[in-house]
Amino acid sequence: MHNKLPLIIIYLLTVNCISSSNKLSEGSTYDSFGVVYSDINSTLASGYKLLIVEPYFYSKQDINDFHSRGIKVVAYLSLGEVNESRRYFNDFKEIGLIGKNENHGSYFTNLSDNRIKDKFINEIVPELLSYGYDGLFLDTIDAVAPYTLRRSMEQDMVELISGIRSRNPDKLLIQNAGFFLLDKTAAYVDAVTIEAVASGYDFNKNEYQIKSKKQYEERLDLIDSLHTSYGIPFLIIDFAENYENSLQIKSRLEDSGFPYFINNIEFRGLPNFKGQSSKLKKGA
Repeated sequence: MHNKLPLIIIYLLTVNCISSSNKLSEGSTYDSFGVVYSDINSTLASGYKLLIVEPYFYSKQDINDFHSRGIKVVAYLSLGEVNESRRYFNDFKEIGLIGKNENHGSYFTNLSDNRIKDKFINEIVPELLSYGYDGLFLDTIDAVAPYTLRRSMEQDMVELISGIRSRNPDKLLIQNAGFFLLDKTAAYVDAVTIEAVASGYDFNKNEYQIKSKKQYEERLDLIDSLHTSYGIPFLIIDFAENYENSLQIKSRLEDSGFPYFINNIEFRGLPNFKGQSSKLKKGA
């Protein structure tokens, strides 16, 4: 039915997202990427080369369907936190959790306990990859950031990521944020995502925000600096609640020189189109 609706109506109804590519060699896996945590059919992902998904929505056949369309699929995996909905939550709870993230309702994992690291490396990751996923999207690394009460577990996080890489040398590993550890983890990951560059979301007020020009330029300078330092792809993930805001964000990011993707904060759905920048810069 959506194919019969004007593009702007689709945007307004679904708060769709936009994907584009820059600063990568032509034909890169990352030059048309998306993030979707709702259950979608592979037919809705036309035009994407890479999708980051909520893994337990899909069967092995579903992943094969994506592959048949030339789409790589990467499974979401939270390392620093665990939600009660996860199959392994009770195992982690029995070992011991160390506080709650009130914004997301998840609990912080005790990475200092080797049983947690072993469970990730030897049980959880192998199970996920057995579905046919091309790799993993490693999230909540900032749970052990220097400004947190869990900062003593920084090295545990590095050991966990290193262990996952060691066991899975041919899989894509995409790190979300965690820039304070990049000097140690860059050797183990294939790409890094950075959220809220041109926009953001205030969880206290439950509202979307458009960053000021100064804030945006500071975020862009950060990405440029990290990209120069580590020589790996950086992918921008931004947020919009309506068509007008998404266009404003898109107009900024299209000149950023980096691949970008815009969606609602819940990562619901994918568009039936994608935006492509006219400029494709060479990069990592």
